[in-house]
Amino acid sequence: MAPQTLKVWLIVAAAIYFFFPFDLVPDFFGLPGRIDDLGIIALLAWFYRNHLARLAASAAGQTGGSTNNRAGRDAGEPARTAKTFDAHQVLGVPRTASSDTIKAAYRARMQEYHPDKVAHLGEELQQLAHEKSQEIQRAYRQLTG
Repeated sequence: MAPQTLKVWLIVAAAIYFFFPFDLVPDFFGLPGRIDDLGIIALLAWFYRNHLARLAASAAGQTGGSTNNRAGRDAGEPARTAKTFDAHQVLGVPRTASSDTIKAAYRARMQEYHPDKVAHLGEELQQLAHEKSQEIQRAYRQLTG
């Protein structure tokens, strides 16, 4: 499920649970009933964060993962990778974009993901930014070459 859709559904579920008087600890018991509601909302927030982490991990696996998998990926998956790679989507430009628009989108995306811009972040995020910047460069070369 898309993160935005899941977020909306979890917010709706949390609001219904918070305002519905009949739940694990009924709200007419006062403070324990509201603490119960906050606990359920915290559980939903935890679920959403874990869902996002799983999505990020699967996205990192699709864009390359670790360098140890590079040989196996080159031998076993080049056709699938070539089919799913969409340079226009990577740069966020329409298919009818001019070369100036593509160049501006490339520069904007590289501003976000350039490894020097994320040097202060953790090692995992630096690796992810490195992979993303390589993907952006690949898309730019594909569209301009």
